[in-house]
Amino acid sequence: MSWYRAVAAVGALVFVAACGFEPLYGQKSGSSVVADLAATKVDLIEDRIGQQLRNTLVEEIAPGGAPQSPRFFLEVKLQENKSTLAIRLDETTSRAVLELQAKFTLRRINDGQVLYDGLSRASTSYNVVNSDFATVSAEADARRRAIRVLGDDIKLRLASYFNQSRN
Repeated sequence: MSWYRAVAAVGALVFVAACGFEPLYGQKSGSSVVADLAATKVDLIEDRIGQQLRNTLVEEIAPGGAPQSPRFFLEVKLQENKSTLAIRLDETTSRAVLELQAKFTLRRINDGQVLYDGLSRASTSYNVVNSDFATVSAEADARRRAIRVLGDDIKLRLASYFNQSRN
């Protein structure tokens, strides 16, 4: 039985190598996506929510802290919308949706040229209950989840751009 597993593992490796698979965060010809991400400075973003998104982005793309000599500059404009999702018979809200939208632009620092721009969206919902504290807490948690989704999406898009630009 173990012989079959060994053959299957080798077959899977040959298949993956034959299809042209390359890891996104791998290193190729002296440059890596991780190094390019780590060389990206994240600009300040307005408001408390923007500050939270910036902290998430810095943590995601440059876990070692702000780059000493950045080569890229990331600007983000953030917009938040709240809307009612469900209404009770007494016409009070029972569920709300929080939508965050981030428009971002990656620039090269030495000449200011726009390298990549995109739009990322995240939508989360939360319960609206009789307790104001519980509702505020649920909304804050929904906001944290949306910020995490935006941060992950922006990082993945930047990594994809850097990967494509090295090829």
